[in-house]
Amino acid sequence: MASTAEQDATACAAEEQERKTLKPAYSIDDARHLLREHFAVTTDDVTELDSYDDQNWRVGSPGGCYVLKAHNGVESRNTGLLEAQSRLLKHLEESGIRAPVEAQSRVDLHGTTLRLLRWVEGEVLSNSTITPLVLGDAGQFLGRIRSALDDFDDTALHRRHLWDLRRFPAVATFASKLRDLDCDGQRAALVERGIANYTAQDFDTLPYATCHGDFNDANILTHGDAWGVLDVGDAVHSWRVNDLAIGAAYVMVNLCTEENKRSGFDGGDHVAVQGAQRFVAGFLATNALSDDEKRALPHLCAARLATSFTLGWYSYRESLAAQPDMPQARRAYLLHHALPAATALGVCLDAMALAPEWPTS
Repeated sequence: MASTAEQDATACAAEEQERKTLKPAYSIDDARHLLREHFAVTTDDVTELDSYDDQNWRVGSPGGCYVLKAHNGVESRNTGLLEAQSRLLKHLEESGIRAPVEAQSRVDLHGTTLRLLRWVEGEVLSNSTITPLVLGDAGQFLGRIRSALDDFDDTALHRRHLWDLRRFPAVATFASKLRDLDCDGQRAALVERGIANYTAQDFDTLPYATCHGDFNDANILTHGDAWGVLDVGDAVHSWRVNDLAIGAAYVMVNLCTEENKRSGFDGGDHVAVQGAQRFVAGFLATNALSDDEKRALPHLCAARLATSFTLGWYSYRESLAAQPDMPQARRAYLLHHALPAATALGVCLDAMALAPEWPTS
């Protein structure tokens, strides 16, 4: 009989492949037509935005700015999950956190679901110069989100989701195929170290809560002193500490991406080690972790980095097989977090070996 991890991996691999075939493919003209036809918004000011498995457009109109979102067919058939995401966004807004709530009712159309979301003004954090102060503020912002989500639950979020850190054993079955997918041996070996590290831990005592699931610098907005959060597509009921682990992991990815701007770090520990520590300190200024969560945090951070690289590489290879003439810009988007995640994974594993209580002290 197959193990739970193998069953998860089989189901998730089939879903991942289905996402590639059910990704919407509307043109800009199509988007303008959909806006007129289904939302009574008439405008030529429509710009497509980057997206992983869905399609998103920024919409400017006399009535305001919006995001038109065409969901992947996999999510579109799960109406309970879409409703949970809408409720979560509304809950965040009611908790004083800027989020892209629905402006009009959803529309089901030919296997995809359309949403018109309010545009949240601001600059994504990935375009900012990363400093210790900015990372501390980002950690505090996540602490506020964590407090808000501690009061929210929906049964649709109690689901099997490959990016959930509880499902990391399923990611390991994907990792076993990395070398067959033309991944270089050094990166594959780092992922194998990450898997071994995770397997050696005991996570049974960790508390559960609703998690945003993808707190990264492309989903965080800054607008003066006001912050906002985007994209709850990975929201899931899981270990409460996961969002902090994910946020710290992406801080490390950002600081392991050479072209990203940063300043204010000293010449001591690796800049990614310092950055994760400052981010976590910001979180702890507005929220709290149990001793078990502190112990688990660096191991879950490493697991997210291994997941980001493994699934990023897997998705890239699957997409390339489906579209051999894929534009270079799309290739770069798919690998944007994946390649520096492998670098960050090595830094994270080394930091844990040197200081087991990092990054909470």
